[in-house]
Amino acid sequence: MAKRTAIIDIGSNSARMVVFEKSSRFAFHLIKEIKSRIRIGEGAYEKDGNIQDIPMQRAYDALNDFTTIIKSLRCTKTLCVATSALRDAPNSSFFIKKAFTDLGLQIRIIDGNKEAYYGGLSAINFLKPLINATTIDIGGGSSELAKIENGQITHTLSLNLGTVRLKELFFDKKIPLPQIKAYINAQIANIDPVFCTDNLIAIGGTLRSLSEIIMTKKHYPLHTVHGFEYALERHSDLIKNIIACDVFDLKDFGIKKDRIDTMREGCAIFEAISAKLQATHIITNGTGVREGVYLQDLLRNANLRFPANFYPSVRSLSDRFDMDPLESKYISKVALMLFDTLSYMHQIDVRYKKELSIACKLQSIGRSLSFYQEHLHSFYFILNNLNYNFSHKEKVLIAILVKYHTKKLPSFEDMQAFDELLPDISIINWLSFIIALAKCLNTSLARTDVEMKYENHTLHIRTKEKLHVAKERIKKLIKPASFAIVLQQT
Repeated sequence: MAKRTAIIDIGSNSARMVVFEKSSRFAFHLIKEIKSRIRIGEGAYEKDGNIQDIPMQRAYDALNDFTTIIKSLRCTKTLCVATSALRDAPNSSFFIKKAFTDLGLQIRIIDGNKEAYYGGLSAINFLKPLINATTIDIGGGSSELAKIENGQITHTLSLNLGTVRLKELFFDKKIPLPQIKAYINAQIANIDPVFCTDNLIAIGGTLRSLSEIIMTKKHYPLHTVHGFEYALERHSDLIKNIIACDVFDLKDFGIKKDRIDTMREGCAIFEAISAKLQATHIITNGTGVREGVYLQDLLRNANLRFPANFYPSVRSLSDRFDMDPLESKYISKVALMLFDTLSYMHQIDVRYKKELSIACKLQSIGRSLSFYQEHLHSFYFILNNLNYNFSHKEKVLIAILVKYHTKKLPSFEDMQAFDELLPDISIINWLSFIIALAKCLNTSLARTDVEMKYENHTLHIRTKEKLHVAKERIKKLIKPASFAIVLQQT
């Protein structure tokens, strides 16, 4: 597998490129992202699908810049796919040949089902564990669905229903909204009921923009769209208002400039399909076709899934910023032992062991930036980079535990800011204390074997080392309950 891989996705509305760099076998991180609003499908839908000269030149110029970036970043592999506009265009072969001859870029046109599959592949690998859901990816020329059952992609579907297509055929001609909705409903009338679901996974620029609007409206504490969830019914009026709004008033909703001219169209498609699928809960996927293409290459020998209990974001952060991985692994091991030993006292659900373990593994990554305030640096690293496989609640809890696993207790300001995403304060205090105690036991960096038991309101810890400094540090810890800690040398 190439260390740096560039992925290009040529859609009807935009051409996008991402560059991923591997840090170990399955771990990677994004080092470049760029897009160009090529609108390659512009004017095609009224010209029998043929790509017009000006949009074709725009697309070529964008790809020319992309290949320059690829060379500058020394990417050793480039994967380029094209979707609806080139898929439908009778004259696409001319453009594909020119890109290959002039730029050395090999464009692979993927069919609608493959496009849907890539979106589904990104969802099952990059979102929190999914049992049953359906992905919806609204593009410029088409919309794709992928059904997920028991964590596997079982059905895919592509519809000739996209934002640019709808804009040129209807909205630009000022056709009344009831006629537009009737057209959309006719296009989706035969969607198989197998796609019906409570959980709808939103993919694509339009739906990410919609999520950003909702996040701003409700003063959401995180600025990460990937993994953001909302109840559809609570925001149905917003969606209806966007659809019915005059294009010149869309800026009042906080819609980005490059999304204004296709936002109404995307929301109209989304409203109709979500109603058809009987969806109630929306999960935003910040990844999509590009990441799906990358995963097919990265995981080609692993059944297209990450290994069990493997978290690519955690491993990537550890690879790049953990200065002593053996220390982090040891602290995680001891913390889990403490969790189990003290379970009678804290009564915390065992599901929190996941966040506890990961917080231990990432507790010192900020030290790579600076020893001073390393916990604060780690906190920001996690909030902004721990994106894949975690819900927002899990991510915020991990970040808070890392920030406050010393003698301090979580601040009122942090608890208030992240209130809707955090568990009860008693859980946070216990987990923070457990991490702090585990770190104290490795003060000498000896990673000594420990035995522990809890009885008669006392936590007995036995080690082979004397751990003199550790005893001093343990005395300074703020305990979440009244009990004694006895550290003994065997």
